[in-house]
Amino acid sequence: MCRIFAFRSRVDLKVQRSLVKAENALQIQSRKHPHGWGIAYYLTAQREPHVIKSMESAFTDDRFRRVSSFLTSHAVIAHVRKATVGELSEQNTHPFSWNGWTFCHNGTIFGFDQIREQLRARINPRFLPQIGGTTDSETFFFLVLSELERAGFDVEDDEAAVPPTIWARLGELLGWLRDLSEQTGADEREAMMNFVLTNGTVMLAARFNGGLSFSTQKRRCADFDICPVMNKVCFGARQDGVQHTHLLIASDPTSADDVWEEIPNRGLLVVERDLSLQVRPLGGVRGGPAWFA
Repeated sequence: MCRIFAFRSRVDLKVQRSLVKAENALQIQSRKHPHGWGIAYYLTAQREPHVIKSMESAFTDDRFRRVSSFLTSHAVIAHVRKATVGELSEQNTHPFSWNGWTFCHNGTIFGFDQIREQLRARINPRFLPQIGGTTDSETFFFLVLSELERAGFDVEDDEAAVPPTIWARLGELLGWLRDLSEQTGADEREAMMNFVLTNGTVMLAARFNGGLSFSTQKRRCADFDICPVMNKVCFGARQDGVQHTHLLIASDPTSADDVWEEIPNRGLLVVERDLSLQVRPLGGVRGGPAWFA
């Protein structure tokens, strides 16, 4: 399995604390997830993210520390891998990206080799040549993009809004994947399909088994006095329907300075361009309690 960290903010900010310095920073989590790391970050007025990957453990790789120390961005996805499907290679290292979109997966689609062709048959054919690795996760990425298109989301339009059908469409997709995986008999557990997807403005985070939490509120902030965001709403109770100052998403919460809330199992968090967010159950998906790895 793997661990994910993601960040969105109204302005460019440093994320070194969450990646390296916090008491449960992603680098510390990589001790148990040592099979490579990747960071994707977006710069203002640039559609394509900058993506840096390594097959080394983030815990022992000085490059992870160096990248984290200078990284300043309004949107970041970082990932540390514990390989289950696909050999160790840079091509199999998350995050995966295409045309401005970036994706990370935490989990396993059990029996993937047995159902690979059924999954590929559901992917928009124009995406198939983009799949260069051997992981379940990269195929999963293009399945999700294909489902966004079926929901009416123009994945090539930076101004597109998330359609209200997204909870039902992704619920149907993940339920279908779960059922296909179960039919292989490869594992008695349900597939784990936590993911984060962003184009640098919109961000989606789905929890399907395992842990996935988010934070918009803080208990303490060392950068409060120098933060350039006006009308901050990052202290006190989280409010619905507001433009949040920032958002953190993590498989495992990184710091006690932040107030963390769990995304419900089989739930989806959607962050719009203006940093308003909604958290709802995925449509039509039932199952037992979450399992963790």
